[in-house]
Amino acid sequence: MSIGKPMGDNNMDEKSVESISVERVLEILRSSGSAAGVGNAPQREITICGHMNPDGDALGSILALNALLTAMGHNVVNLLPTRSDAPALYDFFDNYNFTFAADYKKIPDLFIAVDSPNKIRLGDGVEVFDRAIDSLVIDHHPGYSGFGKHYFGDATASATGILVWEIVKASGLSVTENMANYCYVALMTDTGHFAFQNTNAQSFVAAGEMVVAGADPALSSSLVYDSRSIGALELDSRLISRISFAGNGKVVYSWVTQNDFEELQITRDETEGLPTILRSVQGTEIAILLREEKNRIRVNLRAKGHCDVGAFAKRFDGGGHKAAAGFTMYSTLSEAEELILREADSFFIAGTT
Repeated sequence: MSIGKPMGDNNMDEKSVESISVERVLEILRSSGSAAGVGNAPQREITICGHMNPDGDALGSILALNALLTAMGHNVVNLLPTRSDAPALYDFFDNYNFTFAADYKKIPDLFIAVDSPNKIRLGDGVEVFDRAIDSLVIDHHPGYSGFGKHYFGDATASATGILVWEIVKASGLSVTENMANYCYVALMTDTGHFAFQNTNAQSFVAAGEMVVAGADPALSSSLVYDSRSIGALELDSRLISRISFAGNGKVVYSWVTQNDFEELQITRDETEGLPTILRSVQGTEIAILLREEKNRIRVNLRAKGHCDVGAFAKRFDGGGHKAAAGFTMYSTLSEAEELILREADSFFIAGTT
């Protein structure tokens, strides 16, 4: 998105779409697209793709679905929406294998989009989606744009991983430890270790079920949160040293630069915890992280109180939830800072949430 000013409220692409049932989802997964009616469980070519810059929820959901569909006898390919390797943070997962969507040339029987309410967030996966025979979207974000033929979603769910877990449980197949661990990490990371506002009773019920099925909470937490490089810790220090405030102290913000990544020899996926550091600052309600990347600024937003950062992100053609959202700006770091703070002051402090 090339941006010189906020986009404003633009809900033209959003549609009110009713979710199908989990039973209908399983009918779609078991059916055979191009080979309908041939055999009881014909093998299908199925691709699964999450949003650009995939996080723990997207990755865990993809891998859990892959395990389930493989058990059903289908040929399954995990796609990456850009030519960036899957985050090394999650390479402890079994079967952590992906194909760049741009390199996938087949016509899949079914394309499953996970954790993405908008088609554009599938990146290179859009071309695969467009030539697929059938499509299914599984997502928990508000504002689903209605781009898939079938939609299984719930904006009150804490993570897409919970929706995938419902499918796994209802499948009638044996639930493996891997399936449980994939879904648990998806849920754990999207709730911020069960600390974000999107954490609800359903989160803990589902987490308990996953643990009973073999998920290991202590190990998952250690692998995700306690395995950081010295370079990543140094980046934390730089972030903290740059902390500034706006909106009468209600907004805390900071930034990291492309030079930081190069000097410290760290990758983007080692920065997932930075917004949480800012969010923890006492007395603030909104945390804003500006992350400079090549030719763009990635903006991550977190809220602690009543403020709706998802609505704010939409003003910049971004998206997310009330408590966590983000967007991209194609500008300099200083230009992005000036514009975002000006808009944040009017949006949050003037009481327009």
